[in-house]
Amino acid sequence: MNIPSRYWRRRLETAMTCPSTSVGVNCCQFACCIPSVPGIDFPIGLYPDWMGNLIQSCPEVALADLVIPGTHDSGSYSIDGFKPFAAVGRTQNVSVLEQMHRGARFLDIRVAGGGKDLVSIWHGCLQGASLDAILADVHSFCQDFPNEFLIIELVAEFGRDFSPEQKLKCLDLVKERLGDKIFVEDDIKKVLTTPVKQLTDSGKQVCVLVHNRMYEKFEVDGVDYNEKQIVEKYGFFNSSAWMRSKWHNTREVNQLMEWNLEEVKAEGKKGKFLNNQLCLTPGVAGAKDIANLVLGWGSLQPARMVGSMYNPPQKFSTPLLHTFFQKNADENWNIVMLDYIDLCPALMSLLVGFNFSPFEIVLATVQYGNPNFYRPSMSVTSKVQSHVLRNKVLFLNVGKDFGTNFGTLTLAYRVRDKYYSIVIHFDGSSTIVLNEYNHMQAGSKEIPIADGEEEGTFNPLGGGTVLNWTKTDGTVEFDFDSPF
Repeated sequence: MNIPSRYWRRRLETAMTCPSTSVGVNCCQFACCIPSVPGIDFPIGLYPDWMGNLIQSCPEVALADLVIPGTHDSGSYSIDGFKPFAAVGRTQNVSVLEQMHRGARFLDIRVAGGGKDLVSIWHGCLQGASLDAILADVHSFCQDFPNEFLIIELVAEFGRDFSPEQKLKCLDLVKERLGDKIFVEDDIKKVLTTPVKQLTDSGKQVCVLVHNRMYEKFEVDGVDYNEKQIVEKYGFFNSSAWMRSKWHNTREVNQLMEWNLEEVKAEGKKGKFLNNQLCLTPGVAGAKDIANLVLGWGSLQPARMVGSMYNPPQKFSTPLLHTFFQKNADENWNIVMLDYIDLCPALMSLLVGFNFSPFEIVLATVQYGNPNFYRPSMSVTSKVQSHVLRNKVLFLNVGKDFGTNFGTLTLAYRVRDKYYSIVIHFDGSSTIVLNEYNHMQAGSKEIPIADGEEEGTFNPLGGGTVLNWTKTDGTVEFDFDSPF
């Protein structure tokens, strides 16, 4: 979709926020106006093969080393929007298949009985698609991308009817659909430390974890399906033993970020998966909250709540979750679980990019103003270099970092001993995320530096700055001219 149509869709969705959120207007909280356009424009939103790409350049990387994007209540997208309170129950806009294409490698699958012999997705009292439909998406993705590895947690939804026979049906479905792709060795250290390439080369693409509630009252035909029995029969593991995952139960953004930061500092790299749940929880604390909900000034809808984390609070400012990861990029993040991942494409690109090779800015220039007129180039190399997080991802929120309406940024940078250049036309709402995985998709061009040559010029075109390079004793340095 082109930018103008996205702009008007975003304006329309913003205008509809108060009426559709208001309990006084939309008393049954139908999911009739859920936002579908991110608050910031970001050109790249798909990462279907990021692990496969990564293991080609870093064949020894293991799951314990990775930052893994995940989705909360992954199947809730399938809840019918015209069911009462669907807008409260939904936490995703897009299918599980699209979530994986957008980079998610952890899936939170909430299930319960959906009829006599049916197992369905549930969130609270709201029923979604059949589990079999979700597993079909997972199987299809694994077939199409054999070098990707997924972590799936099966959660018996709290308070829903889930008979022992239906629980057994659930486990049988997962085993039947995913079969030999499941990692079945009861060794958390092995799954964490074995190179991902080695796991996927052996055909293993999925680790299945089972929430504690699944074990409750689970006896069929005299067989007690306890933790040991399920490991032996299915190769599915107790998630509380294999993963630290704490629900923070807050609707306050700053509190949520503070608690997650404390958790990653205390629990990172402790011999199990760490799932940081960066998800807000709807709630009502008193008469003031009730009044705000009736008037539409407050919301029970996760889609509205994430806007306080994903969108800039004002012009030329940075989304709170962007600032949070800028400040805390070097922590031992492992799984990062999010709501509505289609509404935070820049953040998804950042999390994926944390896993790739060093990204070294060697020259950065900016030209402010209209690209149709001559504009002098100014060096901003030091400023841009300071926004390379973990030495792996360039993460710029242009409005805050440059404080301007529009301009042109020209970059020269190095990735794995090759030099590249890109020209980026930006405005005050732009977010720039570049890393080894996405930079060619974004329009970068390799700067040809042949053996034996000692100097040269590269014109990146597109109104960018002409780059000059010199090579001395194998070291390449860059300078620039302004275009006319």
